[in-house]
Amino acid sequence: MAATLTEPTVLAAAKDALYPDLADNQDHYAVTETQFTKPSWGGWEIPDDLRRRLAPYNTIRLTDGEPDLLGIGMPALEVLNADAATTPVTVIEAKGHNNDPSAADVRTGINQAHGHLSEVNIGYVAAPIQSITDQARALARDLNIGVIGVESPYDATLIEPARVTGVGDFSTTIDAIRFQATTHQLTEGSFPVNHPKNYLGYALALAADGNTPDVYSEHVINSVSGGRRGAILLGLVDNRPDGETLTHLGAEVVRFARAQHGTVDAALDEFASWKGRSTPFTDLAPRWAQLARSVAIQYEPTQLIIEALERLHQRGINPATIDAVVQEACRINQPLAVEVFITQSRREDVLTADGDIDESVLTDPTVYKSGIHFQFKYHLRHIGLLTDGGTDTKSEVLQNIWELQQSVRV
Repeated sequence: MAATLTEPTVLAAAKDALYPDLADNQDHYAVTETQFTKPSWGGWEIPDDLRRRLAPYNTIRLTDGEPDLLGIGMPALEVLNADAATTPVTVIEAKGHNNDPSAADVRTGINQAHGHLSEVNIGYVAAPIQSITDQARALARDLNIGVIGVESPYDATLIEPARVTGVGDFSTTIDAIRFQATTHQLTEGSFPVNHPKNYLGYALALAADGNTPDVYSEHVINSVSGGRRGAILLGLVDNRPDGETLTHLGAEVVRFARAQHGTVDAALDEFASWKGRSTPFTDLAPRWAQLARSVAIQYEPTQLIIEALERLHQRGINPATIDAVVQEACRINQPLAVEVFITQSRREDVLTADGDIDESVLTDPTVYKSGIHFQFKYHLRHIGLLTDGGTDTKSEVLQNIWELQQSVRV
C-alpha cells in the first residue's frame, strides 16, 4: 500500500467529499494551501491529476497557522447546527502517510483544526480510515471537529460530523477567499462585455415592464448573459433561487434613471441610442458615467487596483505595467490579488510552496486573467478611473499602460 494515502491524496479525497459540485455551485469555493504545489511529498512525486484535483491554490495564513484547505459554503456531508450559518467557512487538516496509512497522526490534525475555530465556522480532520481510533473520535467530538475517513484516493466517509460555530470578523485572508465564493466572484469570463452601460442597462431592463432578456437585447446589447453577469458582479442585481431582484444599489440606478429621463422606458430609449458607440462613457454620458463610477468603486477589485496604482504613483512609478500593479496589490492583500489577477490554472507557477509570489513569473502574460487586462480595464477607462483601455492580445499585456486619471489621484 505504499504511497496510496499520502497527505495530498487524503486532502483531495476529503475535498471531493465535502465539495463535490464546485464547478457548478457558485456559492461554493475551495482553495488549497500553497505547500501542496511542491512537486513531491516525502519523496513521492505528486501526480498531475492529483494536482488538478487540489487546484486552485492560494496562500492561507490564519492566526494559528496554515490549514491545508479553506472552503466556503455548506459542505455536502452532514453538519450539526447547520442553520447557524448560510455560507460557512471550513478548514480541513489532512493527515496521511507515504508507507503505512494506519500510522497517520490524526490527533495532531484534530488539534490543528481546533486551533482554527476562532476564525472559521467548521473544522475537519481527514485521515486514512484505518488510522482513526475510538480515542481520536472521542477527542474530535470533545473539540467539535469533524472526522473524514479516507478509504482510497477517491473514496471518503464521514466518521464524525462537525458542528457550525460562530466567529467574529473574518481575517483578511478569509475575506479574500469568501469574495470568490459569492456571486461577486471574478473569474476568467466575468466581464464578457466591457462598457458600463451594459451593466447599468440590465438593472433598468429588470425594472421595466416586459420580458427582461427581450427588453435588454432591444435597448442595450444582444449579449444578455454578459450584461446579467456584470450586473450581478457589481452588486446591482441579486440572483436568488426565486428569481432576480434589484439590490439597493440597483434600485438607486433605477431611481437615477427616472430622475434623469422621467421614466425607465425613456432611459432605455437613451441607452438604445448609445449602441455601437465607442466614445468614452465620461464623454458620451457624463452623469451616467459618474453613477457607474460610484458603483464600480464599491467593487473590491476596483478598490485594490486604485490603491495599488496610488502607491506606485507615490513611489514615482507612473505609468505602471500589470506586473508592477500585481506586485503592489500583493503587498496590500496578496490572497485577494491572486484571486483577482491570476488565472486558476497557473496559480502553482506564480505561488511558491512557502506562499510567496515568484515575481519572475509575473512577466509571463499568460498567467493573468483576460477579464482583468481586457474587459474590466476598459470598464475602468470608460468611467474615468484609468487613462487607457485594455488589450486582449497576450503579447501586448506587459506593455499595456496602467495609470490613474489625474482626477483620481490622492
